[in-house]
Amino acid sequence: MASKKRFSYKAKLFSVVNVFFWILVFVFVSIQYSREREYKVELLDTRLQVYNNILLNEYAETGQLTNDAVNRLIPNKNIRVTLLDTKGNVLFESHNSSKIANHLNRPEIKNAIEHGHGYTIRRLSQVKDHEFFYSASARGNAIVRTALPYNVELSAVLSSDMAYIWIVLGATLIVNIILYFAISRISLGVKALHDIANRARNGKIEDFNTDELSDDELGDAARSIFAIYKELQDRTAERDRSMQEALFEEKEKMRIKHQLTSNINHELKTPVQSIRGCFETLLDNELPKETERHLMESGYQSAMRLSNLLEDVTLITRITDAKATLPICPVNVKDVIDGICEEVAQYKPENRMRIHVDVADNVAVEGNRQLIDAIFRNLINNAIAYSGGRDIYISAIEENSGYYKFDFYDNGSGIEAKHLDKIFERFYRIDTGRSRKSGGTGLGLSIVRNAVMFHSGEITARNHKYAGLEFLFTLKKTQNRIQ
Repeated sequence: MASKKRFSYKAKLFSVVNVFFWILVFVFVSIQYSREREYKVELLDTRLQVYNNILLNEYAETGQLTNDAVNRLIPNKNIRVTLLDTKGNVLFESHNSSKIANHLNRPEIKNAIEHGHGYTIRRLSQVKDHEFFYSASARGNAIVRTALPYNVELSAVLSSDMAYIWIVLGATLIVNIILYFAISRISLGVKALHDIANRARNGKIEDFNTDELSDDELGDAARSIFAIYKELQDRTAERDRSMQEALFEEKEKMRIKHQLTSNINHELKTPVQSIRGCFETLLDNELPKETERHLMESGYQSAMRLSNLLEDVTLITRITDAKATLPICPVNVKDVIDGICEEVAQYKPENRMRIHVDVADNVAVEGNRQLIDAIFRNLINNAIAYSGGRDIYISAIEENSGYYKFDFYDNGSGIEAKHLDKIFERFYRIDTGRSRKSGGTGLGLSIVRNAVMFHSGEITARNHKYAGLEFLFTLKKTQNRIQ
């Protein structure tokens, strides 16, 4: 089935306006033509009435009309002259001597009797068998009628001036041309709207050039629609991007939870089996006091490791899944470090390291005190457990309007470069046997990284240029004074 032909907005608008304009022109020309013809008819009637009055004067003076008088008074020999009384009887006919019928019912005679004068255009003469233009004038008991043959010459005289009509038509064509270009200009805005809609449907609106739009209301409307569509497009893209990021984040959380659950199950087996083995041995056997104490100490260490693991799992879960439950307040970093140092001083000599702190008393960050404590505590415990060094150095090395930058390193042996990118992963161990023997949970450095990120900071690890492992991290400054 053939598709229905569609006309553009410009074609429709031009057609409607053009038809309306031509109708107005036609009506105007018709009225003007009719008025001009009436004017010429009245002008001719006026001229003939002049002759009628001259002849009426002649009749009033002489009491009669003759052909000699008519020829003398009227220079145009084609004009017929008829003299009648008020009853319509013909008293004289210049071009006919035979008896003529009563003229009382003739239109021009009736009008002359009623109004003093009258005329008739193109009525067929019963005497001459020609069409004439009749003009009659009445005075007293006499009526004079003059008649001019309606021939080609008279028709041309009474017709309208064609030059005027041609001028009007020419002016109309010029106006049409101007109208076409004006409508073309107006339709640019509509065309732009149509173009925007098509480009939006085809997803190619980025190629649209708004500089080509007209500087009018339609152009402004097109620009507004373009801006609204672009904004909606950007919002949609941003929404899709956010949804993709949220979906990826949710999948990543599920993956991490699954991995965490799997790792926790694996990590729980060792202390649980150790505790179970110790108690089974104690219950099933009579053992010396020293052996019983050794088994109880071993079970206690496994229980402590299990407790530490559960605490670390709880903390890292709160950081990742329950951030809103962690209160935020100004935290004095020096106080936190000093508190940890006092606890480390109580460790056994083989588990102690010298801690050198270069942090001013007024260094305060905006954060959660438990997490700030976890950052420094886990870094210190990690150095004590694995570095093999004797000294730890903590300093605030840089400050700007928003953050403090901290440097933490030890003078131990450091680690191989291949492990630097992985030590923040959960349950990642460089030396599995040594880590478990030291009582580590495998979550310490992962807690450190997540706690730093919770405070909108960043952390990196590297081997110190002299010795040991070095951590550089930032924490957000507080804008409030600590009470």
